[in-house]
Amino acid sequence: MNETQFETALIHYLSTGKVSVVNPTTTANEPNANYLKQKLWRYEPDIKTTDQLWENFKKILEQLNQDILYHPLTPTEFEQVKQQINQLHTPYEAGQFLYGLNGVSQIEVDLEDGRHVFLTVFDQRQIGAGNTVYQVVNQIQRPAKMAGKQNRRFDTTLLINGLPILHIEEKTDLRDVNEALNQMHQYIEEGQFSDIFSTVQILVAITPNNIRYMANTTPDRFNKDFAFSWQRRSDNSIVRDWREFADSMLSIPMAHQMATNYMILDGTPNKQMLKVMRPYQVYATQAVIENLKQTDFAMGNKKIGYIWHTTGSGKTITSFKTAWLASRLPNIDKVVFVVDRIALTNQTNEQYRAYDPDGENGGSVSDTKHTGDLRRKLASNSNNIIITSVQKLGRLVSRKDYQIPNKNIVFIVDEAHRSTGGDEFKKIQEIFKSSVWVGYTGTPMFDATTNGLRTEDIFGKLLHAYTIREAIADRNVLGFKVDFKTTIDIRDLLKNEHPDWSDEQIEQEMEKIRQEEFDENIDRTRGEIIEQTLHKNFYDNNYEHVKLVVADIFKNWRNRSNNGKYNALLTTKTVSGTSVPMAMLYFREFLRVNQERQQAGQNTLKVAITFSYSTDNSDEMLKNNNDLHEAINYYNQCFGTTFGLDSVKDYTQDVMARLNKSTYDKNYLDLVIVVDQLLTGFDAPELNTLYVDRILKNANLIQAYSRTNRVQDMQEKPFGQIINYRWPKQNERLMNEALAIYANKDSASIKARESDDAIKEGNEKDGIIAKPFKDVLQETQLLVQQLANLSKNIRNEPFMEVPKSEKKQEIMFGLLSEYSRHISKLKQYTSEEIDGSFEGFDYNNPDALIEALGMTIEQEKMLTITLANELKRILAEKTDSRITDIELRMAHLKEIKVDYDYLSELIAQLINQIHQNLQQEAEYTHSEIQKFADGLEDIAYAEKIKQATKAIMAKQYPDPNSTDWPYQLKTDELNQVINTAANYTTERQFLDFRNHWGITDIISTAEMQQLFANHRYEQQDLDDDKLLTHIITQGSEVYKTLATDRQVQELSKIKYRNQLRIAFYQLADELVRY
Repeated sequence: MNETQFETALIHYLSTGKVSVVNPTTTANEPNANYLKQKLWRYEPDIKTTDQLWENFKKILEQLNQDILYHPLTPTEFEQVKQQINQLHTPYEAGQFLYGLNGVSQIEVDLEDGRHVFLTVFDQRQIGAGNTVYQVVNQIQRPAKMAGKQNRRFDTTLLINGLPILHIEEKTDLRDVNEALNQMHQYIEEGQFSDIFSTVQILVAITPNNIRYMANTTPDRFNKDFAFSWQRRSDNSIVRDWREFADSMLSIPMAHQMATNYMILDGTPNKQMLKVMRPYQVYATQAVIENLKQTDFAMGNKKIGYIWHTTGSGKTITSFKTAWLASRLPNIDKVVFVVDRIALTNQTNEQYRAYDPDGENGGSVSDTKHTGDLRRKLASNSNNIIITSVQKLGRLVSRKDYQIPNKNIVFIVDEAHRSTGGDEFKKIQEIFKSSVWVGYTGTPMFDATTNGLRTEDIFGKLLHAYTIREAIADRNVLGFKVDFKTTIDIRDLLKNEHPDWSDEQIEQEMEKIRQEEFDENIDRTRGEIIEQTLHKNFYDNNYEHVKLVVADIFKNWRNRSNNGKYNALLTTKTVSGTSVPMAMLYFREFLRVNQERQQAGQNTLKVAITFSYSTDNSDEMLKNNNDLHEAINYYNQCFGTTFGLDSVKDYTQDVMARLNKSTYDKNYLDLVIVVDQLLTGFDAPELNTLYVDRILKNANLIQAYSRTNRVQDMQEKPFGQIINYRWPKQNERLMNEALAIYANKDSASIKARESDDAIKEGNEKDGIIAKPFKDVLQETQLLVQQLANLSKNIRNEPFMEVPKSEKKQEIMFGLLSEYSRHISKLKQYTSEEIDGSFEGFDYNNPDALIEALGMTIEQEKMLTITLANELKRILAEKTDSRITDIELRMAHLKEIKVDYDYLSELIAQLINQIHQNLQQEAEYTHSEIQKFADGLEDIAYAEKIKQATKAIMAKQYPDPNSTDWPYQLKTDELNQVINTAANYTTERQFLDFRNHWGITDIISTAEMQQLFANHRYEQQDLDDDKLLTHIITQGSEVYKTLATDRQVQELSKIKYRNQLRIAFYQLADELVRY
């Protein structure tokens, strides 16, 4: 079916059929289950214009407020309503308006009878019920909002109480669903989601077999990475069929809930935006809320259950929505959000306050400064969400005089795998009798991962799971590239130490050593040889080992950090005793190597170390604290800070800020050394590497690895990188075991374990573990071959031209994007010898990889610069966009160096040839400069060079009377000459424009430059002071005689004014297009 037929079918499906009432936690297309559909959308075929939409909204508003309105709103009264909606400039502001106060959105109106009334628009208590009106409209005509733009016609819009809330663009099954997203991006750019459409909260792109939805946003924040697929509750599988999507997400009340209950008003300073929850977040929230509704606090089970959502998948948003919705249930008096460390309360409080829709009205979130504050807030009658720590709760209940308040309290515990298995937590649960407990964790405790209590024992059944495998498949977190290295060949070392031992004895000793390190139940003083070998000759406190690790980090820093874009953590821990000396060994070795490299003029790394100040009176306490003092003093010297042992907490916070790149001075760290700190709960999207010199397993492994896999820029950061430096075979086995548990939700029940090879193969297939270099290389070679075939010229030479066909241009665009993503991956594989041949990328020899891909150096440059830029220009013209708005970022294997000496030589040569009237030679030099410009990655600079040469060719620059001949140009004068010459071309454009429209006596070239100085592409910003209107008005009085174009002279006065305004904006856009 074509697009119109599909649109008609969707509307018919939404507005007809049976209304069923079933449990909202069931799902469609599953045995004995249907989606909940309480009402149908009412199709309004006669509403086709914006004015008709306003009139429809007016009638519904009057109907909803008939108890306070004695007559229909007059035009003057309704104009007040329209004005308040028209002033919603962003989706975030619209979300605030629709939420209103405590979920009731109202508009103030001064009635003509003298009364000042509040008219209710939305009431979140009436979702799917009461007098809420649900309508569907289509083909709404939208006149252009910007001069020079097209009139638009919207596909399908869902109205709630007369306001557009969900907007849908349909495409046929032969088209890509991304085209619908791009179309809505265009509408946002053109200001079409304004006036009554400013209230749109959710955008839906749909084909018969694919759907994506996202929160409405501003043009600068539009990002298709945050357009989500809908998923089934049962297994998180993606919903492809449009009918199933209509039954679930677009049904009533679900569509209304998605646009209200499951939206996030993120008020983070300078980053205010609207967010819509992903399906798994919605299902988890619903599961908890439905269980809480049915809870009998006096008699029921205190353990509601737990949510298992992998680290980095947005548990903070999910837990906030759960806490916020729970705090509004009639059977709940208090909601307490519990973190496992005092240090996390500030972080959680800031995030929760940013998400709080009542934030501007006093807020509904409160933290606890101390135990007394916690006591007071638990006893109060406020239903605010309380944020506290396990430690504060423990101290409170341990007080003999503490009396538990007689309230129904919900405790929501973050990172529920930590700090919840001990006696103190058990005591807290027992003392709060009228309470229920819910856990959120990315790494639950199972039989296979703990000898103590399982997460299920502490919180109850698993309510919802979203594993790391699912999150990676959905592109919500990154996979991992994991290397296993060792600095010591242990077998050789044992043979050297014990030359009389047989191979069997060596192997037996190897097994003992493995068990010593991996089995915490074995006595560590078991034998002199093991102890001596383990602690003296192997990894722990072994300077030679540390030296080799640090050398490897420096050697491969450019690859792993993506040429310094990202930073890293290093964690080390000894088998026994304090690990601080080992960490300090690393710290001092980094400082030593930094000093050497600085003296040699090489790059250094900004390094810090963080561990706790010791107060345990142990034998190591004094030395550990002195080491910390040494590290802090060095840090103070590097960053101009003044921390000491009396401000270790502040020091650690500053280290975290410089590592996650949130510090105000933008002086960031490259690497931080830790023992256990920052390996859980620390969020740094621009951290991409974890160096591991210790043993990690089970939940600790997943938590530590997950510091690196936050989504930041999927091209520049395609995966999180982990480099292990001890016991490579065993560490790989432990990783496979951890992933086998935490990548599969079946781990919540007993399940036979797969073989290591099967686990490894599955992890690579699912993208959990990055593929080997040779596999990525082969994929990239195939892409290069496809691009070579697409870009052949008439002589069958590859990489020579952009194809003429629009379809092939689209294919080439997609292939170039995929090529760049693959190149970014390849560059992050370190160069090393494997099985006698070198693999990986060597920054000192990039030509080797170019050759391996099947290209010459010139072909690679032609493909990634000249052809890529030409394709962007073509696509920009077709879509009426700026070139910089075309999302195609090319990754280069070789550093792009601009030969400014050669360019200076060419421009001087052109100037002299024009002066000597050597036209043929000048044409050739001009074409060489054009080729040079086309080979520049900086399109704006390339365009300026072309503008400059145009002025030179027209003899506008330089002044022949003020120049010594032959003309000479020094490289350091190049930019000044290009800017000056380019300005001549611009000035000529202005003069031609003024003559063409007959406004030479009204505005000068200098005044036009001033008018355009602050113009932003496609923005209607030239008439803020009505200067443009004044120019157009004056021009309309004289154009009949002063315009040099006869067609302009023949225009009517009204058409002249309209077309001149459009022409001004077109010229302004052209000048800032690059």
